[in-house]
Amino acid sequence: MTAEHASPEQTDERPASQPKPGGKKIIGLVAIVALIAVAVGVWLLLPSRQTPGPMKPKTEEASRKVKNQPVIEYDSKGQNALMEERKASLGIKDGLDLIVKEGEAIKVGDQTVSVKEISDSIQAKEGGITERDLTSVAGGGSGAYGIHIVQPGDNIWNIHFKLLKAYMAGKNITLPEQSDEPDRSGYSSGIGKLLKFSENMVYIYNIRDRQLAADIHMIRPLTKIVIYKMDRVFELLDEVDLENAGRIRFDGENIWIPAE
Repeated sequence: MTAEHASPEQTDERPASQPKPGGKKIIGLVAIVALIAVAVGVWLLLPSRQTPGPMKPKTEEASRKVKNQPVIEYDSKGQNALMEERKASLGIKDGLDLIVKEGEAIKVGDQTVSVKEISDSIQAKEGGITERDLTSVAGGGSGAYGIHIVQPGDNIWNIHFKLLKAYMAGKNITLPEQSDEPDRSGYSSGIGKLLKFSENMVYIYNIRDRQLAADIHMIRPLTKIVIYKMDRVFELLDEVDLENAGRIRFDGENIWIPAE
């Protein structure tokens, strides 16, 4: 009897298939897409917000402020009959380019600004300026604003000195050109002290930025104006006696002007 050798059974077992290398990346991308879709859906369900309209340019706001107001235009040749009349009423010929009041507007080049806008800026800075202070030019300097248009080569000291000489000239007094210079010992003259104190009485307004300048010594030609409140200027200058100018005292903030 011959022995039959049974052949070993063949099995269908195969090695388990390995995941493809890009499989995880595909799953990750699907998850990201799903998250984005959910986020978009949530955003669409939220109440819509209105997009704010375009900001109105300052020039448009300014044009509304000067509507129906007389516009006093700066004339570099000084040929403005109304300004000459107002200067004469205050007893000065030079030192100022414009004399204006609230209810009017001034124009320098292509820039127009309401005097009310300027006075509001001054009031916001200082406070205490009443409506009565801002009424009219009539009756001296009360309510009037004297304006010097800054020119190339100007500085705040010379601007003050020019106005002071104009004021004195109106009283038939000639102020010497060197009267603002220190004496031989280097001490400030009385006129020099007066001019230094005057820096506390003026405002520098940027007509392009439409705001008061923080530093009065930073002045730019035809973009800034020097503003005097005329009643304050006259109140100070009316006390000055040139014969006693050498006795004027100034401590950097306060000034003492001798009466006699």
